[in-house]
Amino acid sequence: MKRLEILNFKSPNRAPLKVEGFLFGEESKGPSLAIVGAMSGDHINQLYVASRLVEYLRQKEKEGKVIGKILVVPAVNTYALNMGETFWPLDKTDINMMFPGYHLGETTQRIAAKLFESLQGYDYGIILEGRRDQGMCLPYVKLIQSDYEDLDSARDLGMRFIHHRRYSPIETVMLQYNWQLWETKALSVVFGKNGSIDPISSKEVHGSLVRFMSKRGMLDIPVFEGFSSNVIEPDHITVLKASHAGIFEPLVSCGTTIEKGGTLGYIFDALSGEKVEKIVTPISGVLTCQYSYPLIFQNSIAFRIASIE
Repeated sequence: MKRLEILNFKSPNRAPLKVEGFLFGEESKGPSLAIVGAMSGDHINQLYVASRLVEYLRQKEKEGKVIGKILVVPAVNTYALNMGETFWPLDKTDINMMFPGYHLGETTQRIAAKLFESLQGYDYGIILEGRRDQGMCLPYVKLIQSDYEDLDSARDLGMRFIHHRRYSPIETVMLQYNWQLWETKALSVVFGKNGSIDPISSKEVHGSLVRFMSKRGMLDIPVFEGFSSNVIEPDHITVLKASHAGIFEPLVSCGTTIEKGGTLGYIFDALSGEKVEKIVTPISGVLTCQYSYPLIFQNSIAFRIASIE
C-alpha cells in the first residue's frame, strides 16, 4: 500500500487541508479502479465504507490477492467533516459541483481540479454518495446516461437497482459526468442516511465493491453472486409527497414489497396530535426511499416506489 498526498492547501487559521489516497497494486498491469468517498461533510457512511475498504485491501495485498491497481480516496471535504458542515465551510459551496475544476479558481474549484487530475487514466471509477435530501434509500447504483456510461460494469456490483437516466444540466459539473467524458467508466453508489452510519447498508455496499473488484479482475478472490440488477428509469419511479406538515410516522421500511392501496404511513399535527394525512400507495412495487426525519414539511417527498408497470 502506498499513501498518497493528493493535495495540501495551507490555511491562515487552522491546520492545512490535506486530501490523501491509498494506492494498492501500484505496479499491477491489470485493470484499474479509483473509489472516491465523502465529498460532503455529512457523508459519514461513505467515509466509513471507504476507510474500512482501505483496511480490507491492505490485508488482501499482504495475501497477494490484489492483481489490479486500486486507489481509494476516503474523504475530500475534511474541513466540513471536522466542523459538522455539509458543504465547504468558508463559502458553503459543494465540491461535487465544481468539476472538472479550475487551478486558478475559487478554493473548491482548485480542490476539484487537483482531485480530478489524480483520477485520470483509471479504467473504472466509483463515487460513494449520500442523498441530497432528508431521504434514506436502499443502496443503489446511479448511472448517468452521458453516452459514455457502461451498464455492464454497473451490473457487476450486484445491487438490486440501477437508476439509469439522462443527465440534467446541473450534473455536467459533477464528478461522475466529467469522469465519463475523460473515458473512465464511472458510476455512483448511493446509500445511507446523511450524518450517520448504517451498518446494514455499509456491509451491503462493501460486499458490492469487493464483488465488482473480483469480477473486473482486480482482486483474486471468489465471491458470491449478487442481485440480477433491475434497471430503473425515471418513469419507473413514483414519488409520494406529503400534503401536510407535521410528525411523520412511516409504517414500512425501504426494501418492502408493497401492494396498491396499502398504507405506508401517517402524518400527525405536531401540536394537537390529530391525524392529518394517511399516505396510501397508488401502485404496487418496491419501496426504495423514504423520508428519514421525524418532522416533515408540506410537499416533502415521503416515499419513492419503484415498479415495473
